[in-house]
Amino acid sequence: MDVKIKLSSKRLNSGRCQVHFHVKSKAGESSWYGYTLADPHDTLSEVVDRIRGRFSSAEDKISLHQKVLYHLNDAYREHDNLMIFKAS
Repeated sequence: MDVKIKLSSKRLNSGRCQVHFHVKSKAGESSWYGYTLADPHDTLSEVVDRIRGRFSSAEDKISLHQKVLYHLNDAYREHDNLMIFKAS
């Protein structure tokens, strides 16, 4: 899926960054927004690749919806750590 991505970020007290992103398909028929957390050592290209990778997976009909919104076990972590929502 060919997409355009816009990012903004906010540094948190923990030192990590909360990244807010908007994704629009180049054809313009679909748009989404979401959030992810980036560690201080993560580069911009790594964050963009993580987002782009999730949407290229979606092309294979993988659901963009979260499997788990929260988990009580601290050891559990979603592999890409993204929250994605359909833009209205």
